[in-house]
Amino acid sequence: MSRVTVQSIADELGLSKFAVSRALSGQPGVSDATRAAVIELAQRLGYSPRARKFSKKVSKNIRVEVIYHDPEVMHRELWIEVQAGVEARAAAAQVAVAVRWTADPRIATDMAASADGFILIGPHADDIIEAIRASATPCVCIGDPLPPLEPMDYIGGADEEGAAAVARHLIQLGHRDFLFVHGRPGYPGRIRRFESFQSQLAGVTNSQVRELVLPEDSAPADFAKALQSLHGEGFVPTGFFCGNDYVAVTVLTELMRLGVRIPDEASVIGYGDYAISRHTSPMLTTVKVPYRQMGSAALSLLMTRVGMGGTINDLPPQRIGLVPQFLQRGTSGPIKELPWPQ
Repeated sequence: MSRVTVQSIADELGLSKFAVSRALSGQPGVSDATRAAVIELAQRLGYSPRARKFSKKVSKNIRVEVIYHDPEVMHRELWIEVQAGVEARAAAAQVAVAVRWTADPRIATDMAASADGFILIGPHADDIIEAIRASATPCVCIGDPLPPLEPMDYIGGADEEGAAAVARHLIQLGHRDFLFVHGRPGYPGRIRRFESFQSQLAGVTNSQVRELVLPEDSAPADFAKALQSLHGEGFVPTGFFCGNDYVAVTVLTELMRLGVRIPDEASVIGYGDYAISRHTSPMLTTVKVPYRQMGSAALSLLMTRVGMGGTINDLPPQRIGLVPQFLQRGTSGPIKELPWPQ
């Protein structure tokens, strides 16, 4: 018969390894019913708590490591907002937070020896995720999607819903020819938003939607050239949905340079509600993503996983999508009868 382990008990009961560990050691963070079920099964299987090895003690002085993949990611506006949310929640809960960047799984393994939990912000390579999983240290990932069925918690935005709201808004305004401008390629969130946007438009009579990838988010000359090519094919989009607000500002300023009246002849919508969205004229219509609340929610979720209250530790890993808010401003409006250019 194979040796009985914390993991085998967790698998039998459908719980996380962390929940079983806390139930057996008398730590908070699990319900009385769960604790009783864990202890009953452990006794029935002949599991001996004395044989367990603890890599660290649980104390009230919780330490969380916040990790980015690289400095470029670390200094993007959206992740700065997420980090601010983590730090604000940590300060209120008296949780120690260290922020650093690394792409080395060995460093992550070393940090696990003294960390009570991890928060991974933005994209990370699989080997970092694998190293943290192997350490059995609780971890919450924010933003970039995890591999399918990865047993870690995840906090993100409800991108598909945000994109669907944009599609419905533009349809209601009378637009039927749409261009999704990704900006720089390789961002999973933008791909998800395009797919949702496209899906919403699939059943709309006489509608067309195309996508455009630029070398960078700010590439006005490339956008103008691509738009001219689309016009040459007979496709004149009037509804522009952009990968984020920076891409939208590129599209907006270039359309206005070409003499397009916004929003009378075309509508431009961004995503994110970055600071720049409030400094265009007209002010940019966009989707406000609760980045700061993502950070706060991630820290709160992690706190339950390390036994600082709540019963979510009884549950399997979570996939949580915070709902964004559509902000109609000055760059979206009803379409004119005559398309541009005239």
